[in-house]
Amino acid sequence: MRSTGLQWAVMLVLAVLVLTPLLPILVQAFASAPLYDSSWQFTFGNFQAFIRSPQVWAATGNTLVFTLISTGIALVAGAAMAILVGRTDLPLRGFVGDLFMVPLYLSHLILCIGWMTMYAPGGFVTTWLLQIGVPQWNLYSMGGMSLVAGVAQAPLVYMYCLYGAAGGAGGSLEDAARTVGAGRFRVLFSITLPLMVPALVYATILNLVAGLEMLAIPKLLGKTSNIHVLSTFLFDVGIDNPNPNHGLVANAAFLLMALVGISLFLQWRLLRNAFKFTTVQGKAGRAKRVSLGKWRWVLFALIMLYMLVTLVIPVGGIILRAFTVILTPLVPLANVLTTANVVRMFEEPRFFQAIVNTIEVGLLSAAIGTVLCAVLVLVSQRSSFRHAALVDGLAMLPRVLPGLIVGLGVFYAAVIFPPFGWIRSSIWILVVAYLMNMIPLGVGVIAPAVLQISRDLDKAGRVSGADWLRTSLSIITPLLKPAMAGTFILMFVASLKSYTIAMFLFSPRTEVIGASILLLAGDGDTGIACALATVQIAFTLIIVLVARWLMGVRIYG
Repeated sequence: MRSTGLQWAVMLVLAVLVLTPLLPILVQAFASAPLYDSSWQFTFGNFQAFIRSPQVWAATGNTLVFTLISTGIALVAGAAMAILVGRTDLPLRGFVGDLFMVPLYLSHLILCIGWMTMYAPGGFVTTWLLQIGVPQWNLYSMGGMSLVAGVAQAPLVYMYCLYGAAGGAGGSLEDAARTVGAGRFRVLFSITLPLMVPALVYATILNLVAGLEMLAIPKLLGKTSNIHVLSTFLFDVGIDNPNPNHGLVANAAFLLMALVGISLFLQWRLLRNAFKFTTVQGKAGRAKRVSLGKWRWVLFALIMLYMLVTLVIPVGGIILRAFTVILTPLVPLANVLTTANVVRMFEEPRFFQAIVNTIEVGLLSAAIGTVLCAVLVLVSQRSSFRHAALVDGLAMLPRVLPGLIVGLGVFYAAVIFPPFGWIRSSIWILVVAYLMNMIPLGVGVIAPAVLQISRDLDKAGRVSGADWLRTSLSIITPLLKPAMAGTFILMFVASLKSYTIAMFLFSPRTEVIGASILLLAGDGDTGIACALATVQIAFTLIIVLVARWLMGVRIYG
């Protein structure tokens, strides 16, 4: 009886968390006035205005172009790196792979500010190159936006491809091809790349979704050239506007959700027959690494140059800018060094509070989220609850909800649903919103671990007289401790990176680092923005290193 009651309670809590962002947006889409105005009535006028708006269609077109170009860049860079690290004798492969993954730990916002500091017109590197006669390029363009986004998302492609065919599967097929005279390039294009199709499809969809919901890069780099995408349209019309058009925002939100949903549907369609790519059979085999010969160190040097340009210089620029009055090659560095930005960061209450709030929200959302996701998986995978399949489906639904939509939906919910209104001015509104957004992330880590545990253990507990709850607590949960530790770390890092949700929900006392950085960078206050970014980078790297070296938890893989 207690097991059934808990299972029903879990499903109801999940339904509230998942559906809360959706329902208010749906109502607002057909409301003649903002939901906080009690005089609103149902109307189709918002939809008609949305269809007729040239801004919406221009933003939609830019969104598709930006997403496709950035995804293409990420696929080329990530897949190439996965093949070099996973299938060749490239020198220092482990070091190269770990360095390539670093952008995955940092938010797009941090990387974008680093690129702006060094490569924007007037940036340090751009100015230095101009001094030696190299023509200036425009970072504030569709090409610049797409390049930064593609570089930021390339580690995601690398991760999936490395643990797919590029990591070693299909070795027997490659050996068979070599025995009939196929060269290294023929093997690459005829066997290795085709076997990477499922990983490439999955990584492509994830990059498309990330591109559709990306905010910082289009906002900071596209604003100067008047390039708007759907995410910046939602931000500009819904937040950064004294008279927001809530009806137009709600309809644009549904268009963004529809594009994300279409992407995920394509993923399902393309991977329905993924069994065709099965290469791991009963007979074990190990793929031989391809010898790069004299090109080993040349390729290593090119990779290091890529990492220097795309990661080391931008991150180094952020740290330098945090400790300088101005960062330019025209003035000696020793003449502009200062601690004023750091002092201001800790002396001004709003910035120090943002740091504290970020840590608190991260710890709370990660701790509650880990427990919640473990219970969700146990209900959906290891119980006889008659609605277990519904629980599993609801847990995956937030994949269709970009962070922007979650933030917007919770913002509306705080107006019309009293429980959310009660916590509107506290960090708990952020904790709840982060939980809503990160449920698929946690379930994706814990579910595979649960599936690896034999059901015979459940049967043994039942035979001994234990019910589902006692069996789960006494037998299954202890075996899930490594997966739950990984989930906690992953959720904590994700909360540090998150900023889009907070943009709709923060108040003067509930700011977080990401939201503060975006607002400061948009206003041109780069010194304090880089100081806060440096703090976030330090927090993230410390967590990653502690998780890997002391706890044995890898953030990926």
